[in-house]
Amino acid sequence: MFARLKHSTALVALMAGAGLAAPALAQQAEVDGDVIVVTSAPLGVTADEIVGAVEVVDRRHLEDNLSGSLADTIAHEPGVSTTYFGPAASRPVIRGLGADRVRVLVNGVGLIDASTNSPDHAVASEALEAQRVEILRGPAAIAYGGAAIGGVVNVIDGRIPEERAEDGLEGRFYGSVTSVDDGETAAGRVRFNAGQFVINLEGLMRTAQPYDIPGYAESETFRLFEEAEEHEDEHDDDDEEEHEDEHPYGTVENSGLDFNSASAGISWVGENGFIGVAFKQTNALYGVPGGHAHGEEEHEDEHDDGHDEDHEVEHGEGESVRIDLEQTRFDLRGEWRDLGEHVDRVKFSFGTGSYEHVELEGDEIGTLFTNEGWEGRLEARHVAIDLWGGSWEGAAGVQAFSRDFAAIGEEAYVPPSETSDWGVFLVERWDAESWGLEGGLRLERRELDTASDSRTFETSSLSGSIFFRPVRDTFLAVTLSSSERAPTDVELFADGPHVASSTFELGDPDLDIERAVSAELTARTRLGDWSLEASVFRADYDGFIAAYATGAEEDGIPVFAYSQDDVVLSGFEGRLEGPLGAWGGWDFDGELTGEYVEASLDAGGDLPRLPPLSLTAGISASRAGHDLHLEAEWADVQDNTAPFEFKSQSYVIVNARWSFEPLPERDMRVILEARNLTDAEARLHTSFLKDQVPLPGRNFRAALVLDF
Repeated sequence: MFARLKHSTALVALMAGAGLAAPALAQQAEVDGDVIVVTSAPLGVTADEIVGAVEVVDRRHLEDNLSGSLADTIAHEPGVSTTYFGPAASRPVIRGLGADRVRVLVNGVGLIDASTNSPDHAVASEALEAQRVEILRGPAAIAYGGAAIGGVVNVIDGRIPEERAEDGLEGRFYGSVTSVDDGETAAGRVRFNAGQFVINLEGLMRTAQPYDIPGYAESETFRLFEEAEEHEDEHDDDDEEEHEDEHPYGTVENSGLDFNSASAGISWVGENGFIGVAFKQTNALYGVPGGHAHGEEEHEDEHDDGHDEDHEVEHGEGESVRIDLEQTRFDLRGEWRDLGEHVDRVKFSFGTGSYEHVELEGDEIGTLFTNEGWEGRLEARHVAIDLWGGSWEGAAGVQAFSRDFAAIGEEAYVPPSETSDWGVFLVERWDAESWGLEGGLRLERRELDTASDSRTFETSSLSGSIFFRPVRDTFLAVTLSSSERAPTDVELFADGPHVASSTFELGDPDLDIERAVSAELTARTRLGDWSLEASVFRADYDGFIAAYATGAEEDGIPVFAYSQDDVVLSGFEGRLEGPLGAWGGWDFDGELTGEYVEASLDAGGDLPRLPPLSLTAGISASRAGHDLHLEAEWADVQDNTAPFEFKSQSYVIVNARWSFEPLPERDMRVILEARNLTDAEARLHTSFLKDQVPLPGRNFRAALVLDF
């Protein structure tokens, strides 16, 4: 293992020689040293006083908790889970909502990929590319419109520098190896000044073999169901032991991956702002686990244990599917401050990209997905005004995107479509110190066109909050909001087999706007030396859009039809953390987080893939450059299931981490981590593949982080 660490360290050093390293500069404003401004919020309110729930995950926290994809890395945050379609393709789930209801952004604008169209499509952003990740939930996300009705995950990546490099040059390196999948990761970034210009270069690579698991890839319930179907269809009396031997065991087949990206950015940086451009190229080749296949050969060679070591991703004839992905992206960003007596700040982001991926069945191309598009956002904040005994501040802006999406081939279950969306928003806040008011409004227009049909939707979202500071270090907010979301191209026009989710999907071109009226209570306070943050929420949806099982079959797979129903979604999330005292020269801290969500249909039953009640308890100890952390994650049984959905069993995962600085005079850190120490079988109920693809088994990670 440590030989592989040496190898990864060499890879990072090679990247450094090529001028690819990561910046020591964190791109976030600080107040009083440790109060973080949430830049994703138009008003730039501090994380302690933002209305609604928010998490700011900094770079060090991302490195400490790195676990494959971006979504998997932030999934331990309260209220956040992941679709977990294997280690390559996962998307965030916030409060039980995913897909088009959660916007994943980079520097405030969309990724221009295909990740919202299917759970097997990877997100075109990696955790190690981020300087920080801001997660907005509930009313905090209203400025991003109906597609953020669940929340926003905004990756601040720093590819376009906002500030000059300290001492003219700075950089950062990360290299790691993992045991569960023979994985290697290397990432680096370097930033240097050239007169008034600042240049940023970076690169990343992540490779892995199919990962190990403690038992069968398929859950016991799923295996029994499969065997019962086989016996019923074939009237075969083969003994159970023979069937057990056929099921994949010890490894999730076809779960290998090979990701890499490189980018270059340049900014002009002045005293009052910056403007810059960046180019990024992303390439990936990864397997789609779960035994999916197309056509008549879907079940042939289902239990083949072979894999192609050259590609580090197994693929069998007519059985294993790989995705070969490529994206080219250009970005333009800028910000200007102190523009006069009325305008405090103006900032903008614009991105344009060309995305495509092919789904390979063996060496044959099954389906080609393409997405050409752009997205832009402009915000302006007015200066604070003294009014009625308080301070009045606000921001307004416009956001727009356009995309041309096409799927050509066997899995073209949705026709080529063009989507354009325009939105304007306004956020205002009046703060009289002991209490205050905040309101937000966003108006949108979405147009969707195919060769045979077109729809236009006009939506509005608004929120109103009242907040209080009854005592020092306490912030309470109550928010009422109304949100509207327009249907997507998949929900409207899908018509065909969707192999990723093993369903035949039927859209409904007559779907109407999805509406939600919600209430949320947010509280942040201190209990002695401990801090508490919690949110309780409820949302009543009128016309919630989802794909529901019809009971019919087409091409041998169940038919799911998109339709609308009224849904009530409610739950809570929270975090309690603080010091436990000192002993033996060590300072101890504790943390407890929890979350729960439920969503029931007025017609009866529950929404599919809802996360269960979960709790995480952790204890940390620090001393002279050494940091120890031990935590246990518990997830309850999830038996609030939709039709044709199996329940998920409870599990406990124990993780341990030791990070230390071996050379105090150098900015160097070593991370040694053990995940799932007890080698427990764990399945995420939010995953489409929970009964075929469990989480990884026991895993050891060794990582090296170097700043200069």
